[in-house]
Amino acid sequence: MKKLYMLVAFLLGCFMYAAAQNVTVKGTVTDDHNLPLPGVNVKVSGTTGGTSTSVDGNYSISAPAGSSLVFSFIGFATQTVKANKAVINIVLQTDQHILETVTVTALGIEQKTKSLTYATQNVGGAELEKAKDPNFVNSLAGKAAGLVITKGTSGPGSASRIELRGAKSIGGNSAPIYVIDGIPIGQGAGGTMAGLGDGAGIDPLSNLNPDDIESIQVLKGASAAALYGSAAANGALLIVTKKGKAGATKVDFNSSTSFDTPTGLPSPQTTYGRTTPGADDMWGAKSSGASNAFVKNFFNTGKTYINGVSLSGGNEKALFYASYANTKATGIVPNNSLLKHNFTLRGSGKFLNDKLTLDGSVNYIYQKQENPPKAGLTFSPMFGLYQFPTDDNFSNYDKNHFEKYDATRGIYAQNWPYEKNEFSSNQNPYWIAYRNLNERSSSRYISSFKAKYNFASWINLQARTTLDSYNYRNQAENYATTDPVAQSAQQSINGSYYTGQGYGTHLYSDLLLSVDTKVGRDFSLEATLGATDDRSFDYSTNLQSTNNYGLSLANYFSANNYDQTHPLGTDEHEYKGITQSVLATATIGYKETLYLNATGRNEWAYTTPNSFFYPSIGLSYVLTNTIGTSNILSYAKLRATYANVGTAPGQGANNSFPPYSLNNLQPIVGTNAIGQLPYFSGDKIAEVKPERTKTLEFGAQFTLFNKLNVDLAYYDARSSDQIITIQAPSGSGAQNFILNGGEIRNFGFEGTIGYNASFGDLKWTPALNFSHNVNQVRALSPLYTADHYVISSQDNTRLVATWLSKPKDGKYSAFGDYYGRIIDKNPDGSIKVDNNGVPVLTPADDPRYVGNPNPKFLAGFNNSFRYKNINLSFLVDSRFGGQTFSMTNTWLDYKGISQRTADARNAGGVVVNGKKIDAQAYYTAISGGADGAAVPEYTYSATNIRLRELALGYTFPLIGKTFKNLNISLTGHNLFFFYKKAPYDPEQAISTSTNTMGIDGFGVPATRSFGFSVRTSL
Repeated sequence: MKKLYMLVAFLLGCFMYAAAQNVTVKGTVTDDHNLPLPGVNVKVSGTTGGTSTSVDGNYSISAPAGSSLVFSFIGFATQTVKANKAVINIVLQTDQHILETVTVTALGIEQKTKSLTYATQNVGGAELEKAKDPNFVNSLAGKAAGLVITKGTSGPGSASRIELRGAKSIGGNSAPIYVIDGIPIGQGAGGTMAGLGDGAGIDPLSNLNPDDIESIQVLKGASAAALYGSAAANGALLIVTKKGKAGATKVDFNSSTSFDTPTGLPSPQTTYGRTTPGADDMWGAKSSGASNAFVKNFFNTGKTYINGVSLSGGNEKALFYASYANTKATGIVPNNSLLKHNFTLRGSGKFLNDKLTLDGSVNYIYQKQENPPKAGLTFSPMFGLYQFPTDDNFSNYDKNHFEKYDATRGIYAQNWPYEKNEFSSNQNPYWIAYRNLNERSSSRYISSFKAKYNFASWINLQARTTLDSYNYRNQAENYATTDPVAQSAQQSINGSYYTGQGYGTHLYSDLLLSVDTKVGRDFSLEATLGATDDRSFDYSTNLQSTNNYGLSLANYFSANNYDQTHPLGTDEHEYKGITQSVLATATIGYKETLYLNATGRNEWAYTTPNSFFYPSIGLSYVLTNTIGTSNILSYAKLRATYANVGTAPGQGANNSFPPYSLNNLQPIVGTNAIGQLPYFSGDKIAEVKPERTKTLEFGAQFTLFNKLNVDLAYYDARSSDQIITIQAPSGSGAQNFILNGGEIRNFGFEGTIGYNASFGDLKWTPALNFSHNVNQVRALSPLYTADHYVISSQDNTRLVATWLSKPKDGKYSAFGDYYGRIIDKNPDGSIKVDNNGVPVLTPADDPRYVGNPNPKFLAGFNNSFRYKNINLSFLVDSRFGGQTFSMTNTWLDYKGISQRTADARNAGGVVVNGKKIDAQAYYTAISGGADGAAVPEYTYSATNIRLRELALGYTFPLIGKTFKNLNISLTGHNLFFFYKKAPYDPEQAISTSTNTMGIDGFGVPATRSFGFSVRTSL
């Protein structure tokens, strides 16, 4: 019995000992913003069993005393702690190692950041949400070095111009390529020609929902984007979209509201009146009771409402993401609006023991713009508004009185006494807003699928395809009595009608085999082999009343409104294109210190008979792995790269036998010359080769004090074999020849400086980016006999011409150089005058250089502050150098409407060569009658420093048991200027084409925005 007692006591002791060695540990797991993390894996180190956190981030686990607990979650650094307490709360930190050392590059390939041999910059998705814009591209302004954004000119939702490191193509597009999750979807606005006042339409990037964007990687040079081929010679914007995170299902809601008011409006003088009651000038006697309040009162307060909701979640095997966003906006010009719907579904899953990953997404975008306003001299509401005499009563022609009933015709006719034929169209601004109607609508479906199979941890095969399918419809209705100058006399009688529609597809597919492995103890290899197939199709047809005939019945806008005396014109186009390539890239690393990267792509484009190859090579050296680190120098890397990228010729460039162009109103027979052909001499036809951009880049990255990050780069890009057109000789059968000829050089430096400061509860993250670019025209084709190449004549703007001049005496012209008339001077420097003492301008056929709109230096200073639950961010954006030219002010001077014409009259005239002359004679002369003015008199410095963006918010961590992380912010955009000399916003332009940059011409004025936003999670 005693032995039995002893055995029982022993077993009881063993049990008590074992029980004493196991403890129950409880706690909560949160992120670095103190938000609970559901789905975190919690296990005892060295075992396979464990648990996961609940929806509220809570966990409970039994573990041997003295053991360790391992907490792991996708996207966060794994944390291991001793199980020595009953309650252990864990704060998981974002895995900064992964975020800082891996960068998404061309084709969506992830590379170690330290191995990159070229400059790239990341803009987080949060930056796009601070002060939202209907086109999120505008939110990139000032946030990336070397990136120039020109806002669209057609109201909310219009496409913006994007340019990286200067304009590179004379006859093509200088915009970067847009890429979504590694798949190219096209280019944006960036061509050299556009109709005066025609804002760019809808591009793929402006359609996107910014809430779906995780980040944007800006690949700035040809080296960074070489694998994308000919479309990427101007760089690339890589958009990485959200795909959900493992854990409990999460619902995010956001709403933003903003209000826009016009800034930089002209202020017509109110001292002097009209010469006669029916005159549209203000060169008359002094008047009383005049008012210019109608200018400001014409514009509405623009309103933008953007609301979105997203649903995401999943686990380590499968992730899902779904979102919807709705954008409604009304512009500052009456009757202008935007409606946009965005739907996104995305899912991914792992199969076959995690070897196979499938990822698919569907995006649907519907966008409708109603009455996007135009700039220029015909259909711009601002043209008639700014020139309305202030001594007349504008209320007689306002929104309620812009038309009058014509009992004879039984229609409403335009009510406006100032329709004058001066090579322009002076109409009632409300008539343009409500009776010159146009509508643009589009639907877009972007579907993508990716399959990736890991044969082993170091090798995988990936297949991807994306179908971008779209359809669109454009419609314009101009009511009877619209000014004949704006259309034609026949169209003015009964009105004019246009309707056009089309559809198209862009199908991109690629196959990539990638390896990432160690080769021996010291070497590593990252390599990809692949092939791509890119196919495009577009079909469009339109029907319109013609200049010669107009509509049959007044104001009946239908395809049925025609007869034999009023036929309708029709047009039909079909376009197909295919580009294929094979490519390879490899990065060899040595001791995690030295990296050699090489890429090569051979491309077969449908616009050129022969394939073309372009390579790149680069070297990256992590200096601190050799010299070591210190308290001052935490990290240092040097890099150098060279790339040679081609840009395929445009459609039909090499077609020596172009198809007929048929018009139903013209006979097929005739002797008219074909518009353009490849250059030929005798029986030898020259092949139009791809443009070539050769880029050399050097750079360095430093981290100082473990907080200050510096990235500097110098680049030199030479774009040769420029594709231009020259006039063909008589009898050649063509109006123009297409040929290669010319070289454009862009060189300069850029940099970013970032800092992470912490002062107790106050966190400050400033970021400075800056760039300087020099553009030179290094050569033009010897076949081009003139000393300059005309991109746009003076007739296009009535003010300046855009030329590219041949180098002379070691001096080079620049892309964007403007030429125009100036006040002529005598040999002694005095102003040349006529017999009445009025200044004489240089001849119209002898334009002189007058300036260039491109900035010489760009800088953006972005700041983010966080104090406990308060967040403040602001962006100071600046542009130094360049000029802006005002076509608007030439008209206001010509008509005696500008304030300075009144000041001159008050002073008794204008002093010229020491003598006073009549103010009207002086301003009529220098304005050139609003057609060929003395350009320097209407040129202003484009230098400006502005508060581009501001957001002040407060975050409520928990609101009851439902809402989490509720943030309410006050926002502002384009709030004020710290420095500006121009009388208007110098970033204004009448279109987004190269030939109209920097020209102010009765465009939609710039706006200042105030608003608020609400973001929360469920």
